[in-house]
Amino acid sequence: MTDRASLEPWTSFWRPWIAASLAPQQLWQSINSGWSFGNVIVNENNSSAPQTEQAILAEDSYGRQIGKLLDAVDALVKRQPDWDRTEAYSEVAELKGRVDGVKHAMALKRIDQLRRDLDMLRDSADAADRTQYEASMAALRGLLSPSPPGTPKPPR
Repeated sequence: MTDRASLEPWTSFWRPWIAASLAPQQLWQSINSGWSFGNVIVNENNSSAPQTEQAILAEDSYGRQIGKLLDAVDALVKRQPDWDRTEAYSEVAELKGRVDGVKHAMALKRIDQLRRDLDMLRDSADAADRTQYEASMAALRGLLSPSPPGTPKPPR
């Protein structure tokens, strides 16, 4: 077995050449040169104003923006007398139906998760959890009680 000390002359001779050939000669990284949202990457290569897009997304996600446009296009399409016989119009209506189906399915999943979360708080040994459960149930009961006609819905 060879000890490390006997290898030192050999390794010290090659170390400068190995380091020079393997290590980058200049290290740099731009800070916040772009950003991503899911699988969408916005940077100076694909947007003339990436900061503006980021600010818009902070207000309304791409999904919300596209959803509003889809609702509007679907409403306009269904005003056309031949909407159900025109392929492009029918495809818009089908897309809207699929999107609405996903929204419905996800709402049901969220309700199921809410039920599980409330059960966990209710059954917890921690008094703070049970207090939170009672407060949550009171808030839900307030939302579920019938409102007088014409009463605006509370903001979400």
